[in-house]
Amino acid sequence: MGEKLKIMMTMVATVTFLSLSGCGKKGTIYEEDGTVHLRMAQASAADGAIGISMEDFAKSVYEKSNGEINISVFHNGQLGSERDNIEACELGNLDIAVVNQSVLANFIPDIAAFDLPYVIESTEHADKVFLGEIGQDFLNRLSEVELKGLGILESGFRNLTNSKKDVNSAEDIKGLRIRVMENEIHQKLWKALGADPVPMAWSEAYTGMQQGAIDGQENPSTVIDKNNVVEVNKKMAITEHVYSTVFLVMAPKTWNALSEEHQAIITECMEEENIKERELSRTMDEEALDTLENKGMVITHPDKEELISLTQDVRDIYGADYKETLERIAKAK
Repeated sequence: MGEKLKIMMTMVATVTFLSLSGCGKKGTIYEEDGTVHLRMAQASAADGAIGISMEDFAKSVYEKSNGEINISVFHNGQLGSERDNIEACELGNLDIAVVNQSVLANFIPDIAAFDLPYVIESTEHADKVFLGEIGQDFLNRLSEVELKGLGILESGFRNLTNSKKDVNSAEDIKGLRIRVMENEIHQKLWKALGADPVPMAWSEAYTGMQQGAIDGQENPSTVIDKNNVVEVNKKMAITEHVYSTVFLVMAPKTWNALSEEHQAIITECMEEENIKERELSRTMDEEALDTLENKGMVITHPDKEELISLTQDVRDIYGADYKETLERIAKAK
């Protein structure tokens, strides 16, 4: 037998052995004992509804898989920003990322439709949209950008806080310097209401308010409570201008390497968590309002119809790019 032929046969035998050694599992991410260790990350706090639900999801997956799937959870941006985590999932360097819809819109532009002011009118409307066909369609579309969509959790309706004055009408919003996400629609929303929006990383917002560089910010009530905003802002208006969600996205490389049984367990646990997290989020939102009032926050309720009217141009101008999605959202009421 020629030397070249011997080398080729040795290579074939090696490849065959490696292939067979993986039989019974779809990839090479499993340990010898059949267990798999995954990492899941988010940029926000561990004690919010999303953070608590991430831990609960990991626990459910562990229990239902009889300890075969172990998910380590990382909060507070330990593994990078939301954009970092999305890109890490695309590359297969992170297994699961939990990211705000606004950040994900940089990858799937139509998701920006959800950032338009007042397109989601109630929690009931939100459930029909995100737990129904619309939500599932967007999860499926994540495959277009090398991501596997797992589920959509609630962050909640966003409200305005500031250190200057009680907000009882749109007139009171004029001139306020408001920290916003680096999101063009959010910036235009506040400009339409007469405020001065300041794009800023959330990690810098507290110091900005403390030092007077900005007057306020906008976030769901639980986020406002858990991040001690009341220490620097004593005025809160229930504006409910945007309903925010977070998407759970998985690295396709990880998903495809899991056994069908383990894929089914993750899917089942995610469906359960979609419901449980929303119940927790809404309970915590109510509790947050009570807590904030007890800490000295003055809470006002401006006329939402006035705010809806003043932000119509934002929906008209930006909504032209997402007409079909907005029509589906409206029909889901």
